[in-house]
Amino acid sequence: MAITSKTIKYGVITIGVLGFLFITVVLAFILYESKKDISNEEPYVSFLNKPHQLKTVSTLRWHKDNLRFSHYSLEVNDDSNYNDEDVKSVKQYQPGDVITFHAAKSYFSNHVGESYYLIGRDTLETGEVVEFQYYYTPNTLPFN
Repeated sequence: MAITSKTIKYGVITIGVLGFLFITVVLAFILYESKKDISNEEPYVSFLNKPHQLKTVSTLRWHKDNLRFSHYSLEVNDDSNYNDEDVKSVKQYQPGDVITFHAAKSYFSNHVGESYYLIGRDTLETGEVVEFQYYYTPNTLPFN
């Protein structure tokens, strides 16, 4: 059987389609993410709906690009006062101030792995009620 230009053309098209499918599968694998509520699982259930006193100065910060669960996050051991377009410090907490978490969530992506967050709610000086996330790290909790 002789190789014709038609055979080469179909071969190139087949290789192109297979290459496109392979690249699509690799990108989908890299970009995969999932979020789930883990509020009823241990050890998170023991932190929820109970007042906790902070051990250290902390800041509630708004991040323009923070899209996991909320644009607001609790930054522990931080008393900075950002007022930039992309990052703003919206509330300061002192040692002894009380916060309460009402949910726990996990975030998984093939790029980052799995991470865990406690979700709290607080009222800003403006009267706005916001939800914030705290990146949960076992054995390094900032509250009693």
